[in-house]
Amino acid sequence: MAYNPFFDFTAGLAKTMKVPVGTKADIVKHIKTVESTLKIERENNHWERNGYSTVSDEVLCEIAEEHNTWVIWFYNRLEAWAEKPPKPFEKMTKKDFKYYLPALVRVIVPPERWTRDYYRKRMEVLYEVMRSRECEGITFDEKALTTKQASQVINLFSEFLDVHDLRLAVPKDCDYLASLSEGEYEWCERCGAITYEHSLECRKHGCPLKKEHAEEER
Repeated sequence: MAYNPFFDFTAGLAKTMKVPVGTKADIVKHIKTVESTLKIERENNHWERNGYSTVSDEVLCEIAEEHNTWVIWFYNRLEAWAEKPPKPFEKMTKKDFKYYLPALVRVIVPPERWTRDYYRKRMEVLYEVMRSRECEGITFDEKALTTKQASQVINLFSEFLDVHDLRLAVPKDCDYLASLSEGEYEWCERCGAITYEHSLECRKHGCPLKKEHAEEER
């Protein structure tokens, strides 16, 4: 897999840029919110890695998801504004960017602190990448895995990471992850993971779920 480093190797802003009016205030507001919520302090123009021990798993995962999405958004917008300056605009200087730079890193949440929703989001990103669909700056350097292969990889990870018992899998004839515990698919001894709708149209001879649902409809 290949990872877009985004701002990892950025030393600063090459020159003053034109950005939409209000952008700088929004950036400062976002950064201050993340720093205050996660109790992050700046040390030698870098964010101190503090382990986030003072916040709950829920808050950490929520802020990490919001911030990491924002970092990618900001990176893409800078490229767009450089190519086509907006109107009306305000000027983002090298000094402005120097303040932003320490925060232009992604917040990493250790697996043992992943919430139910965060685990699912991480697995959905992994699934998209394995299917050769770029996601969060991650691309797959090999031939796309089939839905069945990708589902098996997710299943391997689940043994170590699925502490919330989501039981993610790719239902038959689908191309997305679904959760058994959330009732998004059923398990068939003949067909494996399958949605209710697909089970009604299953062509596999003697499908027990199709027979069961047909009896329920009577």
